[in-house]
This record gives sequence, structure tokens and C-alpha cells, in this order.
Amino acid sequence: MRAIFLATSGCLLALSALGLTVVVGWAGEISLAQAGLTGAAVYLAGYAVRADGWNWPFLPGLLFGIVVAVVLSTLVALPTSKVSGVYLMLLTLGLQLCIERAVFSRTDLGGGQYFVRVDRPRPFGVSLESDRAFFFFCLLVLAGAVLLLARFRDSRHGRAVLLVRADRRAAAAVGISPWAYKVLAFAVSGALAGLAGGLSGPLFRTVPNLAQYISFQSLFYLAIPVLAGFESLMSVVALAVTFTVLPQLLEHWRISPSVLGGSALMGGLLLGRRGVGGAVLDLLRARRLRETLDKYRGTTTVSP
Repeated sequence: MRAIFLATSGCLLALSALGLTVVVGWAGEISLAQAGLTGAAVYLAGYAVRADGWNWPFLPGLLFGIVVAVVLSTLVALPTSKVSGVYLMLLTLGLQLCIERAVFSRTDLGGGQYFVRVDRPRPFGVSLESDRAFFFFCLLVLAGAVLLLARFRDSRHGRAVLLVRADRRAAAAVGISPWAYKVLAFAVSGALAGLAGGLSGPLFRTVPNLAQYISFQSLFYLAIPVLAGFESLMSVVALAVTFTVLPQLLEHWRISPSVLGGSALMGGLLLGRRGVGGAVLDLLRARRLRETLDKYRGTTTVSP
């Protein structure tokens, strides 16, 4: 059962990391608030559906957490018409710290020293009480998010975001607003963080420890798309699951997850924008090309 729990945690981490892929890889900005946005959705969506909170149905509570994350992420992106790069990164760090002070310090949201229960949803009357059922539910949500992001990347809006990252002036020259599409990228990132946070409470059946969502954890989140690269969404998912399972395997040797995150950031910077995913794609393409050439040579006969 522990393996199923870790796999589900990996799916939720992948959702949040995919949001960073949109901001960092596609829009060309850096966010250090993804852990805080996820945590804010965990606490607020959890309070909305808890019996000692607002006692809402699960879906409105989940939507509330997503909306809060989208609003916060959008607000920090509004100054992108004037600032970018390291200045925007510092703004996102400021947002992270504000969330820690304003949300995580509220004992009524986190339950304080008391255990608070967050029930799992029953979509269309289907029970998700078992860990296996909840895993498949989260896996389905993750698959839907990957498909939607792939469609978005290939749409005119996705291509506009990529053009803004490549050349803001060229984008503006063809009628694309760099500011509007950077705000859009942050909104998409916030939505995925809110979705991951809203599902984390039911996974743990309570409010998770806030240590998972502090500012240092945002670097851990950022390391996933940086090392995975920005070409393949599936590489981000695979690395997120790996980053969830690997710290548990290294626990016996007392290796801190912080070492894993720092090493991943350094490795991603060395590999460049294409990351591990790009290297794997190159190997697969080279192998496919060799197989095609070998097949062609085998069917070609030399005339006497």
C-alpha cells in the first residue's frame, strides 16, 4: 500500500511540476512560489470541505482552491510588463513568503495540534476510499492535464507563449501581447498547483505537514522541470514520480531530499533547456533511424 501512496503523491507532484514547465520552459520566467501555491490550495480547499470548516461538497471546495491559486499566481505576474527575469523571480519568492505568513500560520486552517479529517470524494457515486481507487483517479486527472497541455502547446495560444519567450519584440510586432501571454502562463501554472493541492488533502485524509510547502520546497519543485527539460511532458511526469520515490529509498542512507533537489538543479543547468527528456528523445530518434537504415540496407539488392 505504501507504493500506491507514493505513486499517487508522485502524480500530484507531477501536476504541480507541469505548471512550472509552462512558466519556466514555455514562458521563460522563473517562479519560486509553486510550493506555496500548492500548499495554499491544500489548506483552503481542505478547510472548505472539512466538517469543522465550511463543509462544502468536494467539487466546489476543489474549485475554490484552484481559483485562489490562479488569482495569487496571476497577481504576481501582473508586473511582467515592467519587470522580468530575476526581479519577477524575487516577486514570486515574496509571494511564497506571504503565503507562509498569511495561510500556513492559521491554526484554524491547519488544525493546529488537533487531527482534522479530510474525506475523499465520491465522483458520480464512485467510492475512492481505497488507496488504489484514489490512485487511478489521480492518474486519470494527470493524464487529462497532460493531454490538455499538449493541445495547448500546439494551439495558437501555446505557440504565442513560446514566441514571447523566444523574442518579446518579434511577438509584439505580429500583434501578440507579451504581457498577456505571460500572465496566461502563470494562470495555467496556478491552476495546476491548485488542482494538485486540492487533491492532496484527500490523499493524506488530513491536512499535510506545512514543511512540504515552505519556500525551500519551491526549489525542489523547480528542479523537476529543469532537469527533465521542456520538450517532453512525460519526462516531467516520470521525474516527478522518481523524485517522490527516491527520497524514500535513500532514507536508509540518511541522504536529505535537499541534496537530491540541489543536484537536480545543477544537472539541469548543465544539460541545458532540453534536459534529460531531450537526451532520451535524441537516443530514441537515433535508434529509430539506425533501425530504418538497417532495414533499408537489408532489402536493397545490388545488381550485378
